[in-house]
Amino acid sequence: MKAKSMTGFGRSQSENERWTIICEIKALNGRYFEADIRLPKYLNELDSKIRRALSDLLERGTLTVTYSIKSNETPSRISVNTDLAKEYLNALTHLGGSLGLELNDPLREILKVPDVLGVGEREISDEFKEEIINVTLEAAKKLDEFRSIEGQATASKLKELIQSISNDVLIIEDQEGNRREALRERIYGNVLEHIKEQNVDENRLEQEILLYLDKWDIAEEKQRLSQHLDFFIRTLQEEPKGRKLNFIAQEMGREMNTLGVKSNYFPMQECAVRMKEKLEQIKEQVLNLA
Repeated sequence: MKAKSMTGFGRSQSENERWTIICEIKALNGRYFEADIRLPKYLNELDSKIRRALSDLLERGTLTVTYSIKSNETPSRISVNTDLAKEYLNALTHLGGSLGLELNDPLREILKVPDVLGVGEREISDEFKEEIINVTLEAAKKLDEFRSIEGQATASKLKELIQSISNDVLIIEDQEGNRREALRERIYGNVLEHIKEQNVDENRLEQEILLYLDKWDIAEEKQRLSQHLDFFIRTLQEEPKGRKLNFIAQEMGREMNTLGVKSNYFPMQECAVRMKEKLEQIKEQVLNLA
């Protein structure tokens, strides 16, 4: 399964002697599927069908769907209510005579009356409607292709960042010996500052040092972080969903935070900071995946 970006653009056109239909779809990041479908009013009946089709194909993202439609299909019919116009004219004439007023432009007044002039429904063929849907789906497919290309570029970047964090974990492991020695020397130094060296119980002190080192042991954090890194890569290859990858990234962050605190050794803490910096880049990239 290929990773797909949520941003992209798709355009499709259908043109013949009867119509010209152009559909353009622009997609931006979005947690859910949202579509602003800008159909002409006389085609609003197609909105729900187009929305369902786009949702099935594109799943997530904020879409803006625009149309440019020129059609030679039967134009809107103008209806004229002649009887109502005559009644209104008679009423105006009678009123003018009663008041001694002259009607200068009765037609202008008649045209202001609701229902004297009306616009009938435009006759739209099923073939024309079907072609609009086809053009929309073709634009959506081109958008989807664009998103796939962008998604693969994002997936490659994510793999690089995960590999870099894996390398940082190895660096931390290499520092384990130095950290133990530094902690041991620090503990000995603190003890000898407060008591005489001849009064030190070497065995008891060694036990205390081992307990102290065990308290700050980071083996479990390293193991869990490595497991999360492997899980992230598997998910990216098998089910590259942005939401799922984001959840894994959050778990990685928890282990990095604990690892940085418990390491208690600057070179390792410095490495943990670098890992968290890369993790922030991962989170930004993941937000753009569908």
